[in-house]
Amino acid sequence: MIYGSSEEQKMFIKKSVFRKVRLPLLILVATCVLVAGTAMVSALTATSTISSSLGAVISLLTTSGTVNVDVTPTGSGAQSINNDIVTVSTNDTAGYTLTLEETGASTDLVSGSNTIPHSAGSQTTPVAMSANTWGYRVDGVGGFGAGPTTQQTNIAIGSIKFAAVPDNGSANIIKTTSGVASNDTTNVWYGVAANTTQPFGTYTNSVTYTATTN
Repeated sequence: MIYGSSEEQKMFIKKSVFRKVRLPLLILVATCVLVAGTAMVSALTATSTISSSLGAVISLLTTSGTVNVDVTPTGSGAQSINNDIVTVSTNDTAGYTLTLEETGASTDLVSGSNTIPHSAGSQTTPVAMSANTWGYRVDGVGGFGAGPTTQQTNIAIGSIKFAAVPDNGSANIIKTTSGVASNDTTNVWYGVAANTTQPFGTYTNSVTYTATTN
């Protein structure tokens, strides 16, 4: 029941109608805003990086494992020279380093109780061989000179310079490279000189090459 004048009754009715109409309108607006927010979603992308690490590998081979440097001594001394071919391959783009040293404690060629001492020279300051000595050289390394050294058998002792193979644990660097290598070779030459005062026999010594990636 509505009390009051007719004008007051009309105003009350208008306000009531307005309130009833206004509430659905607000709900409608809110619903539209929610729908508009849902429409803003767009496509998303993601990327992945494929990574594979390849380890550096290296291989090392010598000619046959034995270098024969046979000499027939003379009174004034004879000299023979032969080479070992060291072959290295690596996928390391920084290259490799090749070293040489004695395998054991002895630096002499040994046959029973008899020995042939090593050269008096070093890689930095090699010397021409003297009778009853042995040594190595690598053309173009240290003080050896360019060469080329060639295989020789029972020649007179000459001016070709050799050095003592360094002690085990004190290896000499005989080659360094700066890139990938495939069957890269190094000639390591060995010389033995002897005169007739040296007892006959088969004299041996073992050397070790080490190839390391840079």
